[in-house]
Parts: sequence; structure tokens; C-alpha cells
Amino acid sequence: MQHIILNNGIAMPSIGLGTYGLQGQKGVKIMQNALQIGYRLFDTAQMYKNEKELGITLSWAMQSLKDSNLQTKESGVFSIHSTTHLDSNITPTSSPHKQSAHIESSEVSSNDLSRPLQRNDLFITTKISSSMPYKKARQSIEGSLQNLGLEYVDLLVIHEPYANAKEMYKACEEAYHKGLIRAIGISNFYGRFLEDFLDSVRIKPVLNQVQAHIFFQQNDLKKFLESKNIHLQAWSPLACGRNGIFTNATLQGIAKAHHKSIAQIALKFLLDKGISVIPKASSLKRLQENLALFDFSLTQNERDSITQLDSNKSLFGWDC
Repeated sequence: MQHIILNNGIAMPSIGLGTYGLQGQKGVKIMQNALQIGYRLFDTAQMYKNEKELGITLSWAMQSLKDSNLQTKESGVFSIHSTTHLDSNITPTSSPHKQSAHIESSEVSSNDLSRPLQRNDLFITTKISSSMPYKKARQSIEGSLQNLGLEYVDLLVIHEPYANAKEMYKACEEAYHKGLIRAIGISNFYGRFLEDFLDSVRIKPVLNQVQAHIFFQQNDLKKFLESKNIHLQAWSPLACGRNGIFTNATLQGIAKAHHKSIAQIALKFLLDKGISVIPKASSLKRLQENLALFDFSLTQNERDSITQLDSNKSLFGWDC
């Protein structure tokens, strides 16, 4: 698995599972399947109303390992609170933050499915998804940790450029210093609001999660973020199947040449640009397909052809 080294030295998988719409028992099953086949980054949000489902998935993984005698809590392997009691007290961990030089990407580890899973193998993202004052934001962070059954999350994101975003970010910075989160990010921040926001924070966000796909490649935004040492992560990297992405002649030809799917070509293109991706999938086949992106390479001519598909325009609003 390829990893991105974020600006605070934390390693983040370049591919994760976007969990929007994955709710209830069906959602838990999909997340369990993803965990079993090697997904290590899971992206949720308060707005998705499935933090508890992800928490159940993580608790299930812990219990499965216990039952197979591969780990115990005492050994420190996959140390995670049970989600059975979601009102249990949260014990902050010691601050896990380390500073290191920024590296664009690194093959820091492989998904070794033969060994017991540890908490630090996982990268869990959640988002604060409504505008709120500082005090409520603090409570919101604690609520997400309880829902997930975790002592800390790897990344906490402000979901939109809310009116109270600066106050909310201060609560995130406090949680960061307490070790409740390992990194802070933003989502859907653009233009002058983004520039003003960055001038106001004490801890630089590690990433900006935005709409990015082959039809909206975000080249200008990516260049600006790179100048600030902030990573660009793509939500809806397959354009929600819109704009004829799965029947596009350019992508069809490239996919045929590599014996890959169109989705794999579209995702690989973004990875090659240094953009991490969190596609959503519901079938085991699609989950496996979206993860299998490292056994082929696009040629420069192929990348140039896909670059020409960029319209530099959003395809949708908040319905994906």
C-alpha cells in the first residue's frame, strides 16, 4: 500500500473507503469486508450518521482476533474500546505527534493480512459536520470518539467552511494537543476563505478534502495547497458515475490496454498526480478492484490523454 506522509509526519494510506451511505447492518458488513481484504483507511463523518457502524466494525475486528487467540488487550494489539458501552469515559492517549520531513509518498508498509491487526495499522477519519461554537465543538469531538469506540482518531476534519470554522478549529487544535486526534484537516475550503482561514490557525491542516476526479482535476487548488505543504484528498474520485465516466472512450481504450476497469484507470490517474482517494463501494468485487492499483503503470501518453478530459468544473453539489 502506498502512503502519503502528511505535513506533521503522520503516514496516511493513499487509498481508503469512503463510507457515505453505508449504514445499518449492511453498512457494517461492507466495512467488515473492506477490513478483511486490506483497507486500512476509513473515512466517516458526523453527517453520514454511521460512526457507530464503523465503531462496531472495529470492535468486531478486535473480538475476531481475540477469538482466534491472535491478540489480547494486554498485549497492546488492536487496542480499541468496545463499542458495547458508548457512554464509557474516554482516556486520552499520550500525544502521538512527531515532526519529520515531508515526503510526497512512501511505501511504508504492506497490508500483511497474516499478522494480528494493531491500532496503528489503521487510519480513521471523521468530520465535524455542522457549524457550532467552540464549546460545542469540543463536545462534538468527544461524541465522535464515543461513537467510534476509540481513544483517538487519526484525522479530524472540518467538513465545510462554516461560519464558526475558526472556533471549531481551535477545539480541534486543543484535541490535537491532548492526543485525541493525530492530525487536523479541512474539507471543501476554497479561494479567499481558504487563504484567510490558513492565516488564522496555529496548527496547519494536513489536508483539504475536496471534489476531485478526471473531469475536475483541481490543478490550481493543488498547486496552491502544495505551496503551503497541504495535501489534496479526493472525495467522489469516480465522479459518482456521472458525465459518462464508465463509457468514456478514452478511458475504455486505456483500461483495455492494461486489462483493468475504467474505475481503476480513473483512480490510478489521481494517485499518479499525488492525490489520495476515498472511493465508496458496496460490493466485494468493487472493494477489491479499487484497492488493486499498484500492479500497473499508466504511460505518459495515457496520462496526457486523461488530462484532456478536465473541464475544471464541478459536476454536482452535496448529493454524493
